[in-house]
Amino acid sequence: MPSNQTKQLDIQVAHLSRLGEWLYPEKSATKRLTVATVAMQCARDVTENRQRISNIVQRIMREHPDTELVLFGEMVSGWYNPQAMIQAGSNISEPIPGKTTELLSDLSRKYAIFLSCGLSEKADDGYHNTQVLINPQGEIQAIHRKWNLKLAEREAGYVPGAKPITTTEIKGLKVAMMICSDSAHPRTMRELLRSGAEVILFSLADDRDEKWFVAKAQARMYDAWIVTANRYGQEHHYWNGHTVISDPLGRLRKVSVDQEGYLVHTLKIATGQSRARRLLRYTCVKAPLVVHILRNWRILKSYYQ
Repeated sequence: MPSNQTKQLDIQVAHLSRLGEWLYPEKSATKRLTVATVAMQCARDVTENRQRISNIVQRIMREHPDTELVLFGEMVSGWYNPQAMIQAGSNISEPIPGKTTELLSDLSRKYAIFLSCGLSEKADDGYHNTQVLINPQGEIQAIHRKWNLKLAEREAGYVPGAKPITTTEIKGLKVAMMICSDSAHPRTMRELLRSGAEVILFSLADDRDEKWFVAKAQARMYDAWIVTANRYGQEHHYWNGHTVISDPLGRLRKVSVDQEGYLVHTLKIATGQSRARRLLRYTCVKAPLVVHILRNWRILKSYYQ
């Protein structure tokens, strides 16, 4: 990593159009956040996965010491298979705080970074598919429990969270957190549109995004930077690890697929723009979204079959 596809995107985005720079002037950005997002190959054993998480964070910080946030995908504490979660849950689930969050806290303090990771949480009311965010002081800053659970997850004893998204603040940025199928529900879409989030952290256990349809659609929809993290490799079936960093104009800035590794990018958040410029950006970004959906309606339909 980065792949050839990532390099091609970097070259393409390096030559931004004058209109794109005017609509979203990154050169004058007043807020920045350097993120690393991971496509991780998971083991069955939670202890081994803790070690893998530690090794990946250490590698990222060694190779990119300016990184400020590291994002891991959905439930990377073990293999993810909703049809067998009743057994997996008892093996990989733990309370929060617990051993894994203690490790994450140690890493966050050591490197002075934010660290977000997907875990199987054992709570009084059952299991939760949970994403935690640890701040540089090693404190649990935010917890998001997956709200829009799949039927198999419910049948396996997993309990939905209380809300479709969780919002928090990182370095003065409004950040929203969600997990995989949360994004497919209309209420989640409505909450994200209302949230005013500048960055969306989106953890996945997903094995497809044909033609990057979902990534492009969501980037245009929410007027926010979107950072996804995924899992990679052969478990009960193959996870292709598709991972994306996209900007508020709907451009895919970094992508990776069919490999384990990580992407790094500095998000540059343009603020203080005039109402006219925001309105024009809204028009230029939203109008192509309708065309994008209509041209790819077969792909959209397949997600609901």
